[in-house]
Amino acid sequence: MKQIKKRYIIVGGLLLLLFLGLFFLSTIAKNYLVKNSETLIGRRIQLKELHINYLKVAIRAKEFVMYEQNKVDTFAAFKELYVNFQPWKLLHNEYAFSAITLDSAFVSVTQNGEAFNFDDLVPPAQDTISTEESVEPNDSDPLHFSVRNIHLLQGRIHYYDQLVDNLVMMENLNLNLPLIAWNSEESQMGVDFRIGAHGAVSLGANVDHRQNKYLLSLDMDSIGINAATNYLKEYLNVGAVNGFLHTNLRIHGDMAQVMDLIISGDATLDAFEMTATNGETLISATQFFTEFDSLDIDKSYYKLGNIRVEEPRLYAKLEKDGSNIEKVFLPLMEEDSTTIESKPESLPEDSTVIKYHIDSIMVNNGVITLADLTLNRAFKYEFKAINTAIGAIDENADNIPVSFSINMNDNGMFSGTSHFSLEDPYRFDFDGHLKKLQLMSFSPYTEYHIGRPITQGDFTYKCQVNMTKKKMENQNDVRIEELEFGDKTGDTTATNTPIRLGLYLLKDPNDVIAFNLPVTGNPSDPEFRLGKIIWKAFMNFLIKTASSPFKALSSLAGTNPESLETLPFDYMQDSLGVAQRKTLDKIYTIITKKPDLVFSFSQQTDPMIEKEHLAVREVKRRMLAATMPLNNTEDSLALEKRLLEINDEDEAFNAYMAQYNHLPDSLSMGSKCYQLVGEETIGQTFTQLISTRNALITHYLEEEKGIARENFEITTADLKNIPEELKSPKYKVEVTLK
Repeated sequence: MKQIKKRYIIVGGLLLLLFLGLFFLSTIAKNYLVKNSETLIGRRIQLKELHINYLKVAIRAKEFVMYEQNKVDTFAAFKELYVNFQPWKLLHNEYAFSAITLDSAFVSVTQNGEAFNFDDLVPPAQDTISTEESVEPNDSDPLHFSVRNIHLLQGRIHYYDQLVDNLVMMENLNLNLPLIAWNSEESQMGVDFRIGAHGAVSLGANVDHRQNKYLLSLDMDSIGINAATNYLKEYLNVGAVNGFLHTNLRIHGDMAQVMDLIISGDATLDAFEMTATNGETLISATQFFTEFDSLDIDKSYYKLGNIRVEEPRLYAKLEKDGSNIEKVFLPLMEEDSTTIESKPESLPEDSTVIKYHIDSIMVNNGVITLADLTLNRAFKYEFKAINTAIGAIDENADNIPVSFSINMNDNGMFSGTSHFSLEDPYRFDFDGHLKKLQLMSFSPYTEYHIGRPITQGDFTYKCQVNMTKKKMENQNDVRIEELEFGDKTGDTTATNTPIRLGLYLLKDPNDVIAFNLPVTGNPSDPEFRLGKIIWKAFMNFLIKTASSPFKALSSLAGTNPESLETLPFDYMQDSLGVAQRKTLDKIYTIITKKPDLVFSFSQQTDPMIEKEHLAVREVKRRMLAATMPLNNTEDSLALEKRLLEINDEDEAFNAYMAQYNHLPDSLSMGSKCYQLVGEETIGQTFTQLISTRNALITHYLEEEKGIARENFEITTADLKNIPEELKSPKYKVEVTLK
């Protein structure tokens, strides 16, 4: 009996020891790994908890951290790792896991050239392999495995490229892989994560193992492309590249044929902007959109749907040392110029023929802002509302249609159509029409080249081109109305040309220069330059042309021509005077006798002087408002009356200005007041004054005189580029036919 009890005690003790050993095994293993981690893997680690579930054959590890070699920075970490093994399937020679879950994993990857921060964790490659120890694979006994329910939750990956100082952060990384097995007929996977401040990526995969086919889906939303900036700086002089990429792509492929890929979907780039190194915007666009119908990589056939660019803007600036666009591409051009010129070796011809098809290419509401700083004074111009549509294109397209329209700085419209051929580059036709382009804006060029500004003039141009390889026929119909050149400017760059004689010979009695310039030639001739021929002919006409005053019309109203050419105003004038009404009455008389005429009133002034006058008046008003009551309408009228009585020499006004002793005495009274009131306030007042004058003339002609709107138009000149001699408050009056 004692022996039996002793046997039970021994067995029980052994079981107790086994239980205690298994119970504390996880703690012992955890402590051993943490304590000896640097010896085992060369890195310091931390592990808060390690649990082994012997019934489920599962391991759970919590709060794991692996440090960098400096033992301070985190290289990798996770909140929890759970692995559930299924040992009973080993009876069927299968390694099986029922679940693998990794929660809140983090990895920090740093690259410096070809070196990574994990190189020390990768075992060195073996130089030789012992043939004696090698094991021949047994094809008849393949490895059986199955892993179910693979989950990665809330993962993070940080990648830092030291050479270009670029950090990419992938956040909220989630992976869902229901099953991966040796005998699975179909596999599915889903991955999603966030990248950057707003970006989201979703990747899905469906693999058909029976047919060796797979389908990948890649959806990206608001992926910032600014990470590409530092990489582009190696090739371009750019300051920054910004934008948000969106994709909706589907990739069909064959696992047996790597190049058998068909890609479909679409891609969008929103809020794109590229800046130069000085921070100035070079190119921007609201949206780039591309539709991928099917990109067949194996067959080299690329079919695109619609390509669309919304509101692109190009900022082009030409300076004496080159354009801003040239400066951006300078690194590429320098690289090309240093390439050693040598006879290229003959290369085997690639028999692959690339085929493609594009349904359409559209540019909507584009803008090109041009600044030419190479002249004696700056030229600034905007090509606005640029709309272009190109029809279907493929590698054999023989008649591709193009249509376009351009707003020329709000002072003209250019539109037209064209057809070209990719099969025969010489086959080309063009039909364009430039309507009512106001030439005054181009005064910086005429001042530079001929020493005279253009003070007025409208340019209408029709161009037709029909071209084949051996023959080109070009018709140019030009009409220049009411063109006037101003007085000599004294520009030393100007050429000596008999302007006045040329005007006398070219102008007709209606102040119109009209001509047709036909050009023919052989496009195959290397010396043939169509644009050069046309431009030279145009310049010959422009430098000879000037417009006469209203000689033919003045007699209809019983007045002299000079009184009809301009409608003078005083600075700050915001109502019509007697003299101005008389001039408008004479124009009314002319219109009643010539109802097909259209009178144009273009407002001109000196913006700075006008603003200084407005500033002085505003300071005087503030001075009076500080001492006079403003309780009712009568008080306001009294203030305005008193305001008219105060001149710049008024003692009270000068005493008021004396308190602003911080303003330099060298400044004029207008400049001092301009600084006191401020650019924003004066700018608003100036804009309102310009609009008020336009409204006054419109109301008088239309409401009081009953003139139809089709007989007159009111505009404001390009005040940014207005010549010095036109800088006085007035309306320049021009007349044309309907």
